[in-house]
This record gives sequence, C-alpha cells and structure tokens, in this order.
Amino acid sequence: MLICPSEIKFTDILERKSLSPNNYSEINIINPNKDVLLNFLDSKKPFDNGEEPGSFTYVPNSNVSFVRNSCIDSSNFSNQVNKEIFLNPKYDFSNQLVNEDVLLCKDANIGDTCLFIHEGEKEYVLSSGVVKLNFKTDSIKYYCLAFLRDEYFLKQLEAKTPIGSTIRHAGTKFLECLLPKLGAQEEKLLPLIEALFKNITYSERVSYQKLCSANKAIENDFFLSENEPKSPNITYLMESTRLDAGFYSQIVYDINYSINNYKNGTWSLQDAGFSMKRGTNLQKRDLGRSIKSEFYKKNYHLLVYPSDISDNGYILKEVYIGARNPVWYMKEGDILFSAEGTVGKVFVICDETMKFVTNIHGLIISPNPDKELKDSIILGQYLHFLRSKGYFDKVSVGGQGGSYAVNYWEDFKIPKFGEKIKTEISKLYHSGAEMKVESFSINNLEKAGVFELNKFRIKCNETLKLIVQDIKNNKTKTPEFYIDAVG
Repeated sequence: MLICPSEIKFTDILERKSLSPNNYSEINIINPNKDVLLNFLDSKKPFDNGEEPGSFTYVPNSNVSFVRNSCIDSSNFSNQVNKEIFLNPKYDFSNQLVNEDVLLCKDANIGDTCLFIHEGEKEYVLSSGVVKLNFKTDSIKYYCLAFLRDEYFLKQLEAKTPIGSTIRHAGTKFLECLLPKLGAQEEKLLPLIEALFKNITYSERVSYQKLCSANKAIENDFFLSENEPKSPNITYLMESTRLDAGFYSQIVYDINYSINNYKNGTWSLQDAGFSMKRGTNLQKRDLGRSIKSEFYKKNYHLLVYPSDISDNGYILKEVYIGARNPVWYMKEGDILFSAEGTVGKVFVICDETMKFVTNIHGLIISPNPDKELKDSIILGQYLHFLRSKGYFDKVSVGGQGGSYAVNYWEDFKIPKFGEKIKTEISKLYHSGAEMKVESFSINNLEKAGVFELNKFRIKCNETLKLIVQDIKNNKTKTPEFYIDAVG
C-alpha cells in the first residue's frame, strides 16, 4: 500500500536531491522482515548493463538477436521472440546472455522483468535499457523473480523514478527497492517457487513453438503466393463495396487466391457446421450481483477478455467472476474470436473444467452437435494463421484497431482441410497431457498441447500469486498446502 509520510527530514532531501512529493511516498507490507534487492545480488557485480549497437547494425535476418525493452513486458514471464530484431554479425558482437538469465527493464517500461530463454545457436545482445541481474545463488533467483513481478516491488520503483520525461529512466533505483527476507519458512518454499516459475515460463515458449508449427503446417497445405496482385477494376470495387487500400493488398490477394485454388475446395462458416454469436453481457441486469477477483476462487468462472489472448496461444491475465444468477460459459469446441480492437486473436475451448466466460466484445463460434473437436481446432488455428499473416489487419474496418463483426462473415470462406492435417494440428493444440505444479520437466511440457499448457500456466501462476501474497502478509504456509490450493 502507498503511505504518505507525515514529515520529511531535511537530511532525506539532501540525500535524494529532490523536492518532488512522489519521491517521498512509501510502500509497505505486513511482513516486517525486508531487505533491499541489492543484498540478494552478487556483491562484486550485482548486474550487467546492456549496450546500444545503433540502427546501422540492424539487418533483416541473422544469428545475432537484439533483446530490447519491447521483448519484455508485464504480461509474459518469458522474453518475446517475435519482438527481437537482428544485428549484422560482421561487427563481432559478443554473446551477452545465457539460458535462464534474469532481465529487468530500467528505462521506458521500467520494472518489467523476464526469465530469458535461449533459442538454438543464436547469440544475443542486450539493450542499454535493460540490465541482467546477478544473484548470490541460483536458489534465491526465482524467489526474487516472483517478487520483482509483484506490485509491491513495482510500486516502490514507480515511486522512486522521476515523472515527466518522455522516456522514464530508473537508473539504479531498483537496487534500493525492498523484498521480503528469506526466513526458515520461505526457504522450504524455494524448490516449489522455482518449479512454478519455470513451468510458467517454459509453457509460454512451448506454446509459441507449437503454434508456429501449426502455422507452418497450414501454410504448407494451403497457402499460395505466386502472383502479383492486380489493380481492382470498377466492377470489383462495386461488388466488394470497399474503398480501403488494405482490402486490395498483397496478403489479402494471396489469401483469396489460395482459397480459390485450394485443392479440396472451400465452404462458408455455416456450411462447415458452425454458428456465431456475441459473448456474454456482464451487466448487473443479466448477472445480478457479481464479484470479480484477480485471485483464484473455487467455483468462480474464468473471465477471458478477447484482448487478453496472447498471440502465443495462452491467456495473459486471469480474472475470475462469480454471480448471483447462473452464468453462461463456453462449451467444448467453442472458439473465442476477438472481433474488435486486436482483431483475430483466437482461443479454442477443449474442455469445460475452467468454465471460460467472455464479454460482449468477443465472438463465439460454436460447432453443430455432429462436429468433432478437431474441426473446431483446425478452424481456430486457420484463423490464427490469418492473423499471423496480417490478414485481419487489412480487412477489418473502423478505427481503434478495427472491427470484424458478425456481418463481415457472410462472404468468409474456409478451406475444406483434409483429415491428415486436421489430426496433425489437433495434436499440437490438445493432447490431454497432465502435469504437476511442483515439478518441472520440459519433456512433459512438450507432450502437452497448447490448451493444456494454458491451463497449466494458469494453475502455476495462481499458486505462485498465492505464495507471494502470503509471504507479504507474513502468513507463509507449507509447500504441501500450496500444491493443492488451486483446483
């Protein structure tokens, strides 16, 4: 919580060299045992700075990746591969990162952290706006990471960082922020915290890799790009009733060309055996009195806002809702499609255990009773493929990210995918694999589908949030309690 001090010592003003009230606010927790982040880090070299190679070193592709602030955000535990840019290797950059380094942003999006995952044979250069933290021991690294992502740390850093500049710079203020000390009870939780954090982080990366594999399979089976787009004639303009340039772009032309020449033919959404409707109206007149919570609550529904669906296949933010009246939730085989703002984000419901609910800004594509789950999965992944190609950016209409509402689906065509590719994509998305929060195994994660990885990530994240909350409130419990706490 934020505390306004009743008085400020003159010595504090001299030390901080600032008269800004923001620099004298205090954030506190119930747990009285705290220590600054600096004392958790290597005393000889607490952190490593990145560098700024300059835009003249940027190239379209190479084996040297530049990890910038945009690769790290508050929603993801891992670094975002699709945000990396490439550097020219002829400048002899030396590799600055190894697997499972802890990165923290000190400029711009200050306080955002991630557990870095190394990919393949690439070399990595770290931005000057990011630091690599060096901990005293690996055993406390994940404990600190859990609190670096918590609002207690973030609000402290926010209060210590001057406001007003275009890009905010935290300098080394992050070293002064407090974290709960490690006591005997917390020591017992270290193996569980490590397993939870690694499970979340690697679930994100494996989910991303599986969606990339699904996109590649669909591209090989469906996509054709051999012809230059032709300028539309007046007849086509009259038929389409579209004057926006994006509708006549290369990618839209390629998708339409691929559909018209697909080997198995195409059909409409209705002919394919699907119907469409808006998400739930969450107003009081429909739900009665309702309660939302950012923490897991038994028998509550998981509320998924379409904007919170990651491009990597998982839900970025958990919000739980309980209501007096019965709440309609999505059924097995339903496809959640983001129709406004971030158009084209997709999530396929493969079981009903978490009772997923969405709001009215989401479209629900529901299968007819005779359809198999793999029919929903292949349709969902086809929509994800179109988004990854930038198709929905071109065909959506309106401002603020655009819209692709119900009436725009009348002319939407779906390829009649064969059984072989439907089975291949289905296994990537849904395998039925089960995993345990208390143990980390990359092999087990790779056996899971995207849907299972999402459920597992949510369960691990909720367990980790509960541990952090209890430590802050000085109510730490046994590892066995937390293992079974989230259903």
